[in-house]
Amino acid sequence: MTAPFRSVLLTPNVLGADGVSCLSRQIAPVLPEPVIVLSLHDDPVHPIDSGTRRHSAGGHRLRFIALALRLLFRCDRDTLIVCAHVHLAPVARLMAWRGARVTYVLCGIESWVPLRLAERRALRVGRLVAISRHTAQRFRDANPEFAGVTVDVCHPGLPARPANISVALEPAALIVGRLAADEGYKGHELLLHAWPRILERHPDARLWIVGDGDDRPRLESVTARLGLRHAVTFTGRVSDQELDALYRRCRFFVMPSRHEGFGLVFLEAMRAGKACIGAAGAASEIIEHGVSGLIVEPALDDVRDAVVRLFDEPDTCARFGQAGAARFRAEFTDARFRARFALVVPAAGVPPPLPAADRCA
Repeated sequence: MTAPFRSVLLTPNVLGADGVSCLSRQIAPVLPEPVIVLSLHDDPVHPIDSGTRRHSAGGHRLRFIALALRLLFRCDRDTLIVCAHVHLAPVARLMAWRGARVTYVLCGIESWVPLRLAERRALRVGRLVAISRHTAQRFRDANPEFAGVTVDVCHPGLPARPANISVALEPAALIVGRLAADEGYKGHELLLHAWPRILERHPDARLWIVGDGDDRPRLESVTARLGLRHAVTFTGRVSDQELDALYRRCRFFVMPSRHEGFGLVFLEAMRAGKACIGAAGAASEIIEHGVSGLIVEPALDDVRDAVVRLFDEPDTCARFGQAGAARFRAEFTDARFRARFALVVPAAGVPPPLPAADRCA
């Protein structure tokens, strides 16, 4: 029989720009080798990297299950399986039938609802890790049978970047995220409705909206109806280089999202040295209110007042950005994530020493 795998990562995507893809790309290098990544939606022919084998179902769920069945005989008691989405949990449980250890990662809103029977049964056997305390609590609230189950919290990270070259700032706030009808909670429309009142105080204030999706035409219609075409720019999808430039040029980042599992875009902004405005929830685990940004209720007046304050007080805005950059370097790099993940999933490797303040909650 072919030698067993040491590690298997099950994920919806590993090649995309979404949060689960980014998280999956950070988990894979931590796992004991040889590693195989089994993804549901990725392009089957696109490479991932030279050190990781990948199989993809190209979006076909039955093909995904067939791939898992083909691989399960190479998973034994020495195999670590990491499942990056609760909807894939039943497949992870199936692959572990020969005694492999399973870690389930709770990433966000998909785990904030009552889970299906097969998912609940799978999660009863294995380690649970959430990407934020907020996600862990919402998971327990929706699934009370897990109220007494340990859920380790391990905040994600991002690759560090060299210090940004100094550029001229523009009087613009930036929001980055999918413009999807089922993700209206991110706060795009709330910002649009707040902007006329912001313009009363700062007539040159601009809002840059990065991202695309099925809700974009409606949001553009709202923009026109509010008379904001001169003040709001929809960039659509942009390259990584273009996004980096927008982070550098904007005054600050704002995303008053009601339902974030974590919020990697806040880390992108902090990495670029930008102050952040976020809503109560997972964002408050990233942004230190009054230190690296502002945490507000996702309500019109609260968001308007926060935006106006950062336009009113450029020195405060710059100070928040500097504090955010320092916090990113200290706690939210991908290296810090790998060390935290190895602490909560010991089979994932031996972590470097961490100060107590940087350990998982």
